[in-house]
Amino acid sequence: MNFDLIDTNLFFILLGVIVAIPGIGLAIFGIFTWLKRANKISIRLDQFVATEFQEASISTASQIIPREISGSLFSRTIISWFNKFLYFMGRFTPERMAIDMEHKLTIARNPANLHAGKFFAIRFLVFLAGIIFAFLANRDFKNINTSSVVIGFLAVGMCLVLPVVWLNGRVQSRQNEIQRGLPDALDMLSVCASAGLAFDQSMQKISNLWDTELGLEFKRVTQEMEMGVSRTIALKNMSNRLDVNDLSQFISIIIQAEKIGMSYSDVLHNQALQLRVLRQLRAREIANQLPGKIIIPVILFIFPALLAVILGPAIPIIMNVF
Repeated sequence: MNFDLIDTNLFFILLGVIVAIPGIGLAIFGIFTWLKRANKISIRLDQFVATEFQEASISTASQIIPREISGSLFSRTIISWFNKFLYFMGRFTPERMAIDMEHKLTIARNPANLHAGKFFAIRFLVFLAGIIFAFLANRDFKNINTSSVVIGFLAVGMCLVLPVVWLNGRVQSRQNEIQRGLPDALDMLSVCASAGLAFDQSMQKISNLWDTELGLEFKRVTQEMEMGVSRTIALKNMSNRLDVNDLSQFISIIIQAEKIGMSYSDVLHNQALQLRVLRQLRAREIANQLPGKIIIPVILFIFPALLAVILGPAIPIIMNVF
């Protein structure tokens, strides 16, 4: 009996089953969605249209207006079904994990319109893909070796950690950008306040001129205040939404200055000077960390090349001596 042929056939059968199950599930989901939508349309027609035709003494032909369809067929079918599947999977997200994940996604400005449920579903699908890859790498149970097992475990671990690392990177990148741009924004606020503008008008001026992350957040604060939210609550919402220490300290000082009646111009000027000094100190700290971080690349890449250049010509002489 040819075991290799049996293993190959078993592999293709398993691969076909793995590919067929999601396709069948999507097809069933699409059929049920279509039937449910058709049922809703018929009920609404019976409720709003059929009654009017029965009560009317003279029937008039109504003009049929075609429904406007936007987007491609792929976006209206496959992508729509996939989003519904992600929404269904996201309903099983634990509550505490969902709150923490939603906060991180809010800091990252919800990339690709992701929310906690969808992100949890994508994490689960990526983890499932890692498990399938590990199974395919170790499908030959009779000839399992250490390298294939290690590759399988690494694939599962990377698929489990990769979405979280990506989200944490987006969060850290946006927080760093806001932290770097805060001293310049405070300078502009101080200049506007010195020119006679109120604090709200100064924020609106910066939000209109600056197309940055901090400018977008200032625009959101001004929009909340235009909707009736008080300035204190809108600033606190921005502080809780971004979770940047320097920005939180600045907002708390502004709220205290408003309570005791201090001048906004002096407060903004002093805060801008302090944050500019802190930015310089952080830049020096990063620069002082570079020699320690560059040791590993030097040992791995530069030091072997130097040894080869220096000791390479001496190796034939040493070999002739011995």
